[in-house]
Amino acid sequence: MTASRQASALRSEVRDIALGTADPVEFRHAVVDTIRRRIHYDIGCIALVDPASMLFTSVTMLGADAPPGRAAKTVAHIEYGTSRFANTYRKLARTRTGVQTIREAIDCDIRDSLPYSEILEPQGMDDEVRLVFRGRDGRVWGGGTLMRAPGRRFDADDVAALAGCVGEIGDGLRLSLLRESPRLAADASPGGSGPSVVVVGADNEIESATPQAVEYLERLGAEGAFMLPAVVVAVRFRYEGAAACVVRVRTEDGQWLVLRAGSLDGRGESARIVVAIEPAQPGQLVALTAALHGLTERETDVLARVLAGETRTEIAHGLFVSPYTVQDHLKSIYAKTGVNSRQELVARLFFTHCLPRVGTEIGPDGWFVEKPAPTSVPVGAHRKR
Repeated sequence: MTASRQASALRSEVRDIALGTADPVEFRHAVVDTIRRRIHYDIGCIALVDPASMLFTSVTMLGADAPPGRAAKTVAHIEYGTSRFANTYRKLARTRTGVQTIREAIDCDIRDSLPYSEILEPQGMDDEVRLVFRGRDGRVWGGGTLMRAPGRRFDADDVAALAGCVGEIGDGLRLSLLRESPRLAADASPGGSGPSVVVVGADNEIESATPQAVEYLERLGAEGAFMLPAVVVAVRFRYEGAAACVVRVRTEDGQWLVLRAGSLDGRGESARIVVAIEPAQPGQLVALTAALHGLTERETDVLARVLAGETRTEIAHGLFVSPYTVQDHLKSIYAKTGVNSRQELVARLFFTHCLPRVGTEIGPDGWFVEKPAPTSVPVGAHRKR
């Protein structure tokens, strides 16, 4: 089968999978299975990323339960560290196809590179192709890696076939998040008092965590063991500083969380990093809603003002446009979010993000109370075993 026909077949199957699966995990499993049937590989994974930060938030693997501990740390160090091999997925996202083999990406003997010596070789692999999944909205919703054992390298036809379907996979990842409405009960959030905090040591492993943080991490799913978002955001903060200290993640039961990293003690590679976990707040929900539904920048501005209770005239005045232009933006927002009115839009966001938390404590700003990050190691912290 030619590369173009292979890509067409993959696109068709991915579209069917996106319409027929119930949640993001099921979608990712089905996609890696489908790719394996058509573009044979030995080990593969698909990961969700936070479109705003390009940080991995959840990973599905096939062919290996999880990378060995050392390899997992190396993956985080390479991708979010300061080595010459850092930010491979960000760089890949700027390419035309979003697909590249390791031999195309590395300008040296790959056997001398960290990705090969620390990740591929220890797992008995010899070749790798990486992918980024950019949807039609222009945002990157995921990334992937496919590996092959010695003797079967990925060729130009394989790369072309994969490049022909990465857009559909990106749209499918976004749709899988969109279609599954949260199933949180009113008591889904950690019920104990105290902060939800993780401490990541100098070795980029979780050193301690409060019980509330452990509960949040468990709700992120067992698959997060490959590269826990808490570790990823800590590694990113360690090497890039305050500009990279926030990532949004989604629990398996549909709640959006925000992880914030900061320095606990020391500097650089010897520092311990504290990561605070909290539910997404209203302003962050606007960004999440906009990203999931593919809203434009101006539509996002209008959405924020709608949620603030502004009238069409007030929105027009605040954005220096005519009320008719505002109405056009509202029609587009309704169409993209699947509602017919402002009331339906607000109701959808309420039932998705607010109702599950009714009955919990309200803060002075009128929003649900969030857990502050401590300035020292939490007392009674949960220690790793």
